[in-house]
Amino acid sequence: MANFAWVIDQTSCIGCHACTTACKAEHDVPLGVNRTWVKYVETGTFPATRRQIAVLRCNHCAEPPCVEVCPTRAMVQRPDGIVDFDTDRCIGCKACLQACPYDAIYIDPAEHVAEKCNFCAHRVDQGLLPACVVVCPTESLLFGDLDDPASRVSRIVSSRPTTVRRPEQGTRPKAFYLGASEATLDPLVPVHESAYMWAERRTGGAKDHTAELAGWASSVGEVERAAAAATATLAGIPPLAPGRPPGRDGEDRPAASRALPVLTLGASGGPRPEPRPAGQRMPKARVAYDVFHPRPWGWKVALYLWTKGIGAGAFAIAFLAAALGLASVPRELNLAAAFVSLAGVGITTVLLVWDLKRPERFWTILVRPQLRSWLAIGAFVLVGYSGLLGLWFLGTWFGVDAGLLALLGWPTVVLAVLAALYTAFLLGQCEARDLWQNQVTGIVLLAQATILGATAVLAAGAVLGAPDDVVAIARAALLAGALVNVVALVLGEALAEHPTTNARAAAHLLVRGPYRAGFWLGGVVLAGLLPLVVAALVPASAAVLTAAGLAAAAGLLWYELGFIAAGQAVPIS
Repeated sequence: MANFAWVIDQTSCIGCHACTTACKAEHDVPLGVNRTWVKYVETGTFPATRRQIAVLRCNHCAEPPCVEVCPTRAMVQRPDGIVDFDTDRCIGCKACLQACPYDAIYIDPAEHVAEKCNFCAHRVDQGLLPACVVVCPTESLLFGDLDDPASRVSRIVSSRPTTVRRPEQGTRPKAFYLGASEATLDPLVPVHESAYMWAERRTGGAKDHTAELAGWASSVGEVERAAAAATATLAGIPPLAPGRPPGRDGEDRPAASRALPVLTLGASGGPRPEPRPAGQRMPKARVAYDVFHPRPWGWKVALYLWTKGIGAGAFAIAFLAAALGLASVPRELNLAAAFVSLAGVGITTVLLVWDLKRPERFWTILVRPQLRSWLAIGAFVLVGYSGLLGLWFLGTWFGVDAGLLALLGWPTVVLAVLAALYTAFLLGQCEARDLWQNQVTGIVLLAQATILGATAVLAAGAVLGAPDDVVAIARAALLAGALVNVVALVLGEALAEHPTTNARAAAHLLVRGPYRAGFWLGGVVLAGLLPLVVAALVPASAAVLTAAGLAAAAGLLWYELGFIAAGQAVPIS
């Protein structure tokens, strides 16, 4: 079986856009979106300037995150390595857009489904080359079998220094660049100014804050790159053996390459220099031409995190207080807490379906799920939780035996915890957004569900007249949730050393950039310090505790809006 890949030779590419035009014609790609596009970046200071070019598209990764995150198997990886898609299965959830580290997937504005480059699979199946390869006037686009030692792609990849985009994501991309500048391949190097060479730049995407972030990624110039390659040659680093393409396992790396402290083996097996320190970054670079990519998720997703926390927390706190013998919870308060949780889960479901581009297909998640996707798993969690919670509510309403209610309540609580937590695993599958893959995200979500649940119980208790022991339990939950939340945000976000440049850039925007008010005032002060002080230090009444909880709930929503936006505010192409 073949293992198809690209080699994109940027040493001969003239930036004519013939590949873009051929792709649009072959696949009837609408205006405003692209399966392949050409990016121009200008580097240096006049008169020592240079225009760098890169052709960008799907990388057909060996470990494609878009396939894993898709809840309905609309994204598939064929045995020949081509990552293809089935538009009839797509529900337009946009999770694949968040999972792709290369901005390669778009939502078709006419059909409202996810599409991307598929190597012109319909042509490849007939023994033809992709349309972009056919029209390239300089033969800069090479397509072939990576496992065939006789193919040009295999020969170049195994013998010449090539690079790939964002190798730190671990997707093992199969679009290999020959002679490409890091100014074009690393999206954090150049600035996107208000206008490109031929047009004004559209705002509202991931490239609005590059003036603040540009140059974060360590890069090297062409002279240093050539010197490093010459050093590797003198050191005797051999190329990979034909037929053994890179990125399959660590044994493909020659031992000599690991002995050199200043060089690492490039994604293709050719030598490439280590990133330089921050003080030696690439000279000023600005984007002269690029295409627009909108932010896939907006306020509906942020609000869904908030309503889901209410849905998970209200029932869990009321039930656990009674089941563990910590408080005597009146029947009316149990019903109120369960009703609030049902309402929270219901609103969450409405928001999730509303945010789909093909909401009429939502049911397909349940009948043909892809169970590696945490979006699909989360759908089953929400359905199961709301079902059991509804039964528990009805049992309480009709006075079913307390032992049976307890027996039903425990699995319901487990699903409540999963409902609060599963989004952390879903965000972890969003390989494009490194900020969301922080290990404290799950802790923050559980803490926020605790705060929101305690607030709901306090508010219901204020209306129904909750006993003092119930207020004491809600107070303790509010205190614990606020403490964990503020510690996790400060230590896990503000002071943490994030592992990738993308994560560091996004955390900077969240903590010190345009979203800092939501982080500090919303997440830390209103949802952390305020309820912590009120619950721990002030001899507060139920009414004061409720007011502090409501302020915390507002702060959490403010924080979630910034958290979702900041993760998408760092360019990835």
